[in-house]
Amino acid sequence: MISFSRIACIGLAAISGICGQLPAKAQEVPERTLFTNVSVYDGVKPELIKSANVLVEGKLIKLVSTDPIEPGNATIIDGGGRTLTPGLMDTHVHLQLVVAAPDLEFQPVQDVALQMVPIAEDMLMRGFTTVRDACGNTHGLRRQINAGTIPGPRIVSAGACIGGWSSHADFMTATSVKGQTNIERIGFSIIADGPDQIREAIRREMRQGASFIKLMVGGGLASAYDPLDTTTWSYEEIEAAVDEAKRWGTYATAHLYTDESINLMLDAGAVTLEHMHLASEATMRRIAEVAQENDSVFSAQVAVVKGLKGNPVFVTSSAKAKAAFLQDNGASVFELMREQGLRVSFGVDSYGSFEGFRYNSQAISERKGFFSNDQILEQVFQNNARLIEMTGERNPYKDAALGVIAEGAWADILLVEGDPTQDVSVFSDWENNIDLVMKDGVVYRSELD
Repeated sequence: MISFSRIACIGLAAISGICGQLPAKAQEVPERTLFTNVSVYDGVKPELIKSANVLVEGKLIKLVSTDPIEPGNATIIDGGGRTLTPGLMDTHVHLQLVVAAPDLEFQPVQDVALQMVPIAEDMLMRGFTTVRDACGNTHGLRRQINAGTIPGPRIVSAGACIGGWSSHADFMTATSVKGQTNIERIGFSIIADGPDQIREAIRREMRQGASFIKLMVGGGLASAYDPLDTTTWSYEEIEAAVDEAKRWGTYATAHLYTDESINLMLDAGAVTLEHMHLASEATMRRIAEVAQENDSVFSAQVAVVKGLKGNPVFVTSSAKAKAAFLQDNGASVFELMREQGLRVSFGVDSYGSFEGFRYNSQAISERKGFFSNDQILEQVFQNNARLIEMTGERNPYKDAALGVIAEGAWADILLVEGDPTQDVSVFSDWENNIDLVMKDGVVYRSELD
């Protein structure tokens, strides 16, 4: 197992060279790798393909077969009967939020950037080969990971989240001056009021390589000035944001909880949303209709709800009170989602510390309290892949499929002990069960003998 200190050294090596070169396995892309003696979960059907072989060529899966595959010059990895699966995906992360949100205002930019590096690598080592970052400046991190400079997951980024003064994008002090805050300077959020400012903010993020746009439309937990029942933009502002994102060939999603905020976003033409924990049955029915009409997936955060009380990321009395209210009132929505057959993604929204980010492994098991094993698999793989696919031409990984074991798909592969089609918890106990992590055809971690 790679230790935290080793992870940090790898990250620092990439930036400053002080720890030496990256390990050879993270530098050299083998031409071909052949996995033999594996059972394949393909990310689609909730059943295993027994006694299979999988050939990887470069960054892509070349062949999946129950017949023997001629290895040629391939590196052979005997799976020993393990299950071969696609890499995991988490479609609601905040890699830049390395501390509690109000504390980010006081963090130097370089401190934040350096803390992101080991967090990203640890995400990959636990099996998460793709993440969708729903607020924060991860543009540079994404570029360096894609260039092979540092190890980490694929990042599909919204860039800075955008909201009005006194919205969930506003983590500033009471005496802060709009446009002159550290959180805006480091690119975590943008304060924009009025349609023109909002369009300008969206264009700024698209200019830096954002794949979609995250709006702060409803009240939030960690922010100080926006009670949960508030809607912090007008319809005209929301309509401008949704329209501008569509002009870039992608979508605008939004942080929100209540019927009013949800329906304003849907009225403006939104095709996906985040959270939605206080939605009524009628609103959830409308959400499901929009999802079906647009073949879209909505992003629901499940596991974090029951742990909101006492969560150390909520540091003020106001934030603690809002978190307690949402824990007591926000879980019944998952039953409504099941009843309406809503396609939801697996996205966790854990942040604030190294251990906080690790919660997304446990969160896979936590979903069993609300969804079936088959539904959770669908959320982690098919639905997450679709949510990323919805970014269209702005998807940085559109050249191949994510979340599947199939010919021509990205070679993002795990070898796991156990059968996830029977129990998804095998992914949660990653230290004992995930024995190999491959991304882009490169083995980044192996516990095989």
